[in-house]
Amino acid sequence: MKKLILFFALLCITAFFTSAFAQQVYVSVDKNGVPLYSDQPVAGSKKLELKVSLQNQQPQQETQINPLASLTDEPTPYQLTILTPAMQDTVISHQGEVVVQSDVSPQLADHHKLRLVLDNNQQSPLQQSSNFRLLGVERGEHQLQLQALDQNGKLIAESPVTTFYLRKTTIASPK
Repeated sequence: MKKLILFFALLCITAFFTSAFAQQVYVSVDKNGVPLYSDQPVAGSKKLELKVSLQNQQPQQETQINPLASLTDEPTPYQLTILTPAMQDTVISHQGEVVVQSDVSPQLADHHKLRLVLDNNQQSPLQQSSNFRLLGVERGEHQLQLQALDQNGKLIAESPVTTFYLRKTTIASPK
């Protein structure tokens, strides 16, 4: 019985000192978007509130905490616009080549990438450039959309869908 009382006394003392002497943790983001954790504050860092509890409680509903969410008030609000082909344009190409030019405002951050979606299918590798060249597009009606993704591949902005038509000259329809 004395051992059990001694155990609980030590447990209470440990809990007291753990919470009383707990160090602060600060988080900041480097130029590549990588989170950095430290016990010392640096310029642009945010203090993380850590709570330590040694009480045996019923499991509560888990909530995901993203420490970086508080570092940026808002995700970069990109305005993505497809310039060419314009809405309802007809592109004439014998080989099915479509050159897509777009505008991204403000300028795309280094750790963000663009992709082009044609008819709900990704058509380009992720890239920084806002100009794309599609090959082998079939004749007919098509929908284009430009998407911006963060360093984790999460969609952060997208353009309105642009509808265009591809026309190929054939022997049956030379004009």
